[in-house]
Amino acid sequence: MSDRAMAGSAVAERSAPPVALPRLAVVVLTWNGCADTLTCLAALDPQLAPDDLAIVVDNGSHDGTEAAVRARFPDVRYVQNGANLGFAGGNNRGLDVALAELAPWILLLNSDACLAPGALAALRARAQASPPHVGVWQALLLRAAEPERIDSAGHALSWLPGARELLAGAPADAAGREPREIFGACAAAALLRREALLAAGLLDEALFVLLEDVDLMFRIRAAGFTAWLAPEARVLHRRGVSGGRGDRAARRRRKFWLQRNAVTLALRYWPTPALLLAAPVLAWRALQALVCGVRAGAGRCWPLWSDALRTRRETRARQRNAGVDRWFGG
Repeated sequence: MSDRAMAGSAVAERSAPPVALPRLAVVVLTWNGCADTLTCLAALDPQLAPDDLAIVVDNGSHDGTEAAVRARFPDVRYVQNGANLGFAGGNNRGLDVALAELAPWILLLNSDACLAPGALAALRARAQASPPHVGVWQALLLRAAEPERIDSAGHALSWLPGARELLAGAPADAAGREPREIFGACAAAALLRREALLAAGLLDEALFVLLEDVDLMFRIRAAGFTAWLAPEARVLHRRGVSGGRGDRAARRRRKFWLQRNAVTLALRYWPTPALLLAAPVLAWRALQALVCGVRAGAGRCWPLWSDALRTRRETRARQRNAGVDRWFGG
């Protein structure tokens, strides 16, 4: 605040119009998780402001989720995809709605995540105070079964290709009280600036599920935006709930997506020395992806990998120019 503003009279302060807080859109993706979705919305609903928009995106659930949500939360905007579009495709349908509604900030919130009281207000306040270069805020994710332990304080990059959850398993107080810059946000509770999404694009639907949020963070950073942790905004997260559903074939498909996408991101973003050092590990991941893809009929690898190689020079140049390489090994 300027000295002139601070010198204003008490009368002037009382007559000044209130500062408008940013309108938020919240996107909750669900797939055969009725109980989790209702719990998530029950925690979210009382924290919404009148102008906020809650969007539930359904990837073709057949467990009664749509009827239950419509009955209990009639003000929610419900988007029925009619089929499983994956984490990326499903969330993108919600992002499309939020962007069309001109929401300045959009919160991606997992259906297996539950906002603690005051969490949305804390994120809103951070958004309100953010300079233009801040494109992402992540809430502090805590383990639902162990609320005193951190589930994720953001994404950290290894020098060898891969990403990990920052401070996973550490006491909640390890996150501190002040905001801190992180490489990127876990999409279980990530508040995204509209301009950052318009500049970077949405989630890569070709990845389908797993590591698609890491990919988005690379692109948001390449577009000149930063990501931060808001430790006072706390969210309980039941990690792996959706991944735990299904039979052996479903687990094989999940393994396929993990290995295929890990190789894809390595080819897109990691420096060449890191790729050379990790060549045996990447070759093993690639082999597992190819085998699991055939056995599970989950999809193909070569289109993603060949595209990553074709665009690698340009992609790496953008990353270097944006200073992203400083995050490797962080």
